[in-house]
Amino acid sequence: MIMSVFKSILLCFLSVLSYTTVLSQDLTNIKVKTDNYSGLLTANKLANKISKDFTTERQRVKAIFCWLTKNIRYDLEEYYNPTKTGFSFKYKTIEERDRKLLKMKDSIVRGTLTSRKGVCEGYAQTFSKVCDLLNIENEIIEGYVRTSSRSINVPLANPNHAWNAVKINDKWIYIDATWGAGYEMNGKWLRNFNSYFFNIPKSNYFKTHLPEQSIWRLRVGRRITKEAFYAQPIYSNNFLTTKVTLKTPTNGVLNRNKEGNFYLALDNVKGKEIHVGFIGSPSAIKPLIKKNNNTAHIYIAAPSRAKQLFLLVDREVALEFKLN
Repeated sequence: MIMSVFKSILLCFLSVLSYTTVLSQDLTNIKVKTDNYSGLLTANKLANKISKDFTTERQRVKAIFCWLTKNIRYDLEEYYNPTKTGFSFKYKTIEERDRKLLKMKDSIVRGTLTSRKGVCEGYAQTFSKVCDLLNIENEIIEGYVRTSSRSINVPLANPNHAWNAVKINDKWIYIDATWGAGYEMNGKWLRNFNSYFFNIPKSNYFKTHLPEQSIWRLRVGRRITKEAFYAQPIYSNNFLTTKVTLKTPTNGVLNRNKEGNFYLALDNVKGKEIHVGFIGSPSAIKPLIKKNNNTAHIYIAAPSRAKQLFLLVDREVALEFKLN
């Protein structure tokens, strides 16, 4: 029998829609301590430091998240020019398979901690390894993320991302240290700690992440298909942390009316500044907005050749759509 684990399916793309969110006081205090962990650390040394400094499982998981997002850079070179397309090995028994899988995963963790860089697989495997050493139940989730309106209604055949599920007090929480560490902009990776991706809210989970295995979809409490996931607009995590909500449409493709305009509606926009931009256009415009109680009805006149639209709330990208 041959076991193949394809690294390429786990190479993830970092969203340019990432923003820093307000930290809880507890997470801030934990980060202060882990930011002072110096020197080259192995997984065992990191686990020992965390075990000494923090007592509860939740604090320890937060400490892993804080340390990884501070110290591991995303490897854009490996993402765009992967040096390893996969790992293959033979095995005769389940025990032999598990030994070789563990050896492979430990190699990824060592490489990530030694080089202080990695793609999403490196973040996820390292997070999982330190959890294991701290006897914290966890799983690595493989699945899908979307970062651009170009991906709307264009499902990938294979997963393109990996993140973590951790069980604390008999409840699973979902953590993406890769997206919590920073984002790519103009071909460069920018470190930008983002606490939103520690314990991603279940209400927003399927707007940004879709597990490949159905069991991990059901544990979030909702049935959703890959096609439905890819049909949505692109939500920035900054938008998801606000009280503003998209009322309509729920589909990521906007259709022109007979006058050639587009329409969408937002709730909870009181005091918010709203602009609209188009991919390829040099500047954003202020759309026509009609307010009715708590809802803002937005009417947008778009250039005839525009194919992608992005909505800005308080001058930050909030949503992206394709245009018909």
